[in-house]
Amino acid sequence: MTNALELIEDISFSAHGLKLDILRSKIRSSQPVPAILHLHGGAWVMYGKWPQANVFLARAGFVTVSAEYRLAPGATFPAQLHDVRAAVRWLRAHAPELGIDPQRIGVWGVSAGAHLAGLLGTAAERPELAEANPEWSDQSARVQAVGNVSGVMDFLDPAFDFGPQSLPLFGAPLAACLELAALASPVTHIEPDAPPFLHLHGIHDDEVPVSQARRMHAALQNAGTSSELIELDGDHYINDTCQDEVEARLLTFFCRELDHPPD
Repeated sequence: MTNALELIEDISFSAHGLKLDILRSKIRSSQPVPAILHLHGGAWVMYGKWPQANVFLARAGFVTVSAEYRLAPGATFPAQLHDVRAAVRWLRAHAPELGIDPQRIGVWGVSAGAHLAGLLGTAAERPELAEANPEWSDQSARVQAVGNVSGVMDFLDPAFDFGPQSLPLFGAPLAACLELAALASPVTHIEPDAPPFLHLHGIHDDEVPVSQARRMHAALQNAGTSSELIELDGDHYINDTCQDEVEARLLTFFCRELDHPPD
């Protein structure tokens, strides 16, 4: 039987005016359940929170959140990482009233959102990327599972050719900010204590090449961290063209890694 869901919209979580939406079952569990944060795509320059992406997870009993982050070119990296860290810390700060287990938080995203999800998995508390006055600073920004759908994991991948144009995320051409690009790459920060990753990527992706997922997967495995790579017969938009498989793979992954039998 499908759970009836409730949507709570436009909750402020940041001094930058950012908001998040909560989508969850109307039937509340007597025990804390895992939470999953969704981060939207849009090349870091467009779109916003999209709770509809979390329907399949909310129906399985997860408390789900979709959060905004500041967009480029108005805000450049690492502002976006600071924002998604704040969203995770907000979740932990409000765990009791949300009925979530603060030790079981997952994150997933598509494209630009997957890039930020990957950073939460590898650079959640890196001092070289720290903000001056972090919000909810008494809480950890670490996550326990990461779903990467068509995301940028390594800006310095030779197969990833941005050309001479300015990259809005950095406010400059990639060749002019290689050090910042390395810091913005989830692959740079991998350590053995990284959470499990699931990578879903289209083999015909000509916007973010599949080598991105392959490089990240190999680096995680080399560090002794759990990583699963699924290559699908599709392009950059597998979240639409292969939606059923993408959602099924993500659901299985989060249920397993966050110890949550589906409702």
